[in-house]
Amino acid sequence: MTRQQLTELRWSPERAEKYIKDLGVIRGCNYVPAYCYSYIEMWQNYREETIKRELTYAKRIGINSLRIFMATCQWQTRKEETYANLDKFLTLASSMGFSIMMTLQPNRCVRPGSTPKLDNPFIIHFRPSVHDGGWDYENSYELQQDFSKWGELRDSVYNFVYETVSRYKDDSRIAIWDLYNEAAASCGEIVECVFEAGRNVNPQQPLTACWQAWDLSDVGTFHCYMQPGKTTAYESGMVSGLTFQQEIDRMVEMGRPILCTEFLARPFGNELANVLPIYAEKHIGWYLWGLCAGAAQYQFPWGWPEGSPEPKRWFHCLLYPDGTPFDATEIPLIQDFQYVD
Repeated sequence: MTRQQLTELRWSPERAEKYIKDLGVIRGCNYVPAYCYSYIEMWQNYREETIKRELTYAKRIGINSLRIFMATCQWQTRKEETYANLDKFLTLASSMGFSIMMTLQPNRCVRPGSTPKLDNPFIIHFRPSVHDGGWDYENSYELQQDFSKWGELRDSVYNFVYETVSRYKDDSRIAIWDLYNEAAASCGEIVECVFEAGRNVNPQQPLTACWQAWDLSDVGTFHCYMQPGKTTAYESGMVSGLTFQQEIDRMVEMGRPILCTEFLARPFGNELANVLPIYAEKHIGWYLWGLCAGAAQYQFPWGWPEGSPEPKRWFHCLLYPDGTPFDATEIPLIQDFQYVD
C-alpha cells in the first residue's frame, strides 16, 4: 500500500474518540520488571510472582494501564515461549484491572544468516549507573541505525506484526496497538510496512505510533521529556527536538484523542507536578516511564557518567523495588488525576 492509502484506512476521529472515551482516563506506566535488564528480557525471564507483586504496587498508587514491549528478534527465535509468557502476563494484568498498550519493536531483528544461542539469548555487560546499559540480544540488529539489511528482513518484520496482531485482534486484554516505538523520519519504509500489516489484520483495537507516524495513526501518541514552559528543546537523538508546548500543539491539531506514551525526566524539569495539570486540561492520557527502579537503571539519566552515584532526583521510575515511593508527594497526583471539563 502507498502511504496515502494507509492514511485513508485510519479510523474516523469520531470512532477513535469514542473508543478512548469508553476505555476511560489512562493513568499508565511503561512497565519493565525491576529484575529485568531490558524490556525484551521480560518474555524470556518471566517471573510471575514478582510481576504480580509489582503490579499490586502499581494498582495501589493509582496506575490503571501498562505499556509493554515485544521485538522482532524474539518472534524470530523464541516465538512460542514469548507468546506463552505474554499470554500469562495479559491474563494476570487483566485480572487486576489493567488495560494494555502493546508496543512492538519491529526494528530490532536477528541479523540475517546468524544463529542465536537459544539457551540464553542475552549478553549481559553490566555498566553501573548507565541507563539501559546492561544487556543486548544475541546477534540482534538495529534496523533504525542501519537499513542495509532491510531487504532481507522485510518479510520477518511484516510477518511478526501481522501474526502478533492477528493473534490478539479480538482480545479485550489488549486495548491499543503501538506498532513502532519512536518512528523516525528515516525509517519510513519500516513504518509503512508495519502499518500495512496492521491494517491487513484490521483488529478491534486502534493502531498508533509516535513521531513520524501521526498521519497513519488512529489515536495520536507522542513522547515528551521536555520541561513545560521551556522555550528551547534539548538537542538529543533521544528526544523529538520540539518544546513541550510544540508537542502539545501538534497533537491537538490532529483532532484525535491523544496519549503521551513516554514522559518523566525529573532532572530535565519534566515532573508529574508540572506535566499532569496540562494533561488534565488537554484531556491527554499518559504512560510515564516507569514503575520500580532496578536492573535496567532507568533512574539514571541518559549519558550519566558510568559508576557515578544516583542523581538526587531520579530520572525515571516511581518506586523502589520494595514498593516504597521515591517521592511520596507524586502518588496523590497520580491517584487524583482526572480530566478538567
